[in-house]
Amino acid sequence: MAVKLKEKKTPAPKPTTAQLKLAVEAQKRLKLIQSKVAAQKTAKAKVSPANKPIAQKTTKAKVAETQKQITALVKQTQQTSEYKLAVWKETETANELVMKDWGGRLAGTKATMAKLNKRYEDILIGLLNDAYGVYSEVVKSDLADEFFSALWHELRKDGIKVQSNTPNATLVIRYVCGSSISTKTVSNYAKVLEGADYNKIKAEQFITWLNHKTMTRVVEDQRAIENHVETRTEKMARARAVIMRFIEARETKPEHSWTTTAWQAERQISQNNLWVGIGNAYRKLDGGSNFNANMNLIMMLPLNLEMERHMLNIYARTIVDSIDYYEQQMNTMEEGLWVDELWEKLVSAGYEESIAQEEYWANRQQATLYEDQ
Repeated sequence: MAVKLKEKKTPAPKPTTAQLKLAVEAQKRLKLIQSKVAAQKTAKAKVSPANKPIAQKTTKAKVAETQKQITALVKQTQQTSEYKLAVWKETETANELVMKDWGGRLAGTKATMAKLNKRYEDILIGLLNDAYGVYSEVVKSDLADEFFSALWHELRKDGIKVQSNTPNATLVIRYVCGSSISTKTVSNYAKVLEGADYNKIKAEQFITWLNHKTMTRVVEDQRAIENHVETRTEKMARARAVIMRFIEARETKPEHSWTTTAWQAERQISQNNLWVGIGNAYRKLDGGSNFNANMNLIMMLPLNLEMERHMLNIYARTIVDSIDYYEQQMNTMEEGLWVDELWEKLVSAGYEESIAQEEYWANRQQATLYEDQ
């Protein structure tokens, strides 16, 4: 039989001094916490339910007062904004009136300047028309070289510098305008005269033509022509050569031919065996048909150098603008064909020119009589 031995109990160790201190402090803290919890419960119990609505009323009153303050502040801000807006609108209105006044005054000045420029332009075109009237007559005259030479010397006499190769149109404009305007302006005005002559504009059509085409366009076109096309002087020399060749060809096919004494012929011809005739023609009254006409050679005059140059220039101006065509005809066609064609051209042009000259001088005479009256 087993005998159960009794176990010996090991005694618990004794706490140290530090452990005792910690235990004491822990108990003190626990008591302190318990006392605070008890105090809070007591305070809650003392608050009666009747006192709670008073705090709510106080809070609502403060909220209402705050809302009133905010509303008053917003209203004041709105009034300030409206006042500022009214002041801004008033200022803007005043500024617009001032600016409108400035703009109106400038617009009036602009309108006056436009009228002045238009009036100046009309006067300028009128003066250029007068100058072109003289220029267009001179360039068609045999006295052109003498006139432009005299004009050149007159400018030099007045102290105005001109070159020996100054164009004739430039001489006219410089003489009319004097030395007060720039060389560029003189050149532009001269190009207008040259452009009108190049386009065969009559003096009475000059203003209408220039207003339609504008001065700027005329100057540009004329400069382009000068840069790419030979000068009119060069073309006139070619045209005179064609006319001289035409006269030589007509010697083989004269309009009239008769025989006279050598003594009589020598009295009426030049050293180059040339003469110019003056005659007339009128219809014959043969039973009302007026189909026939009498042509009379009134006189024959020796042809001097001045008369020869005059006649050559007259007929050369008729074909100068189509000189390429007539040179081609002369070089490619039979002599009889191109001579007959050119003859018809010269006769027709001479007739048309006579009518135009008669009308021109009739108008000049009528204008002179009107001015005298």
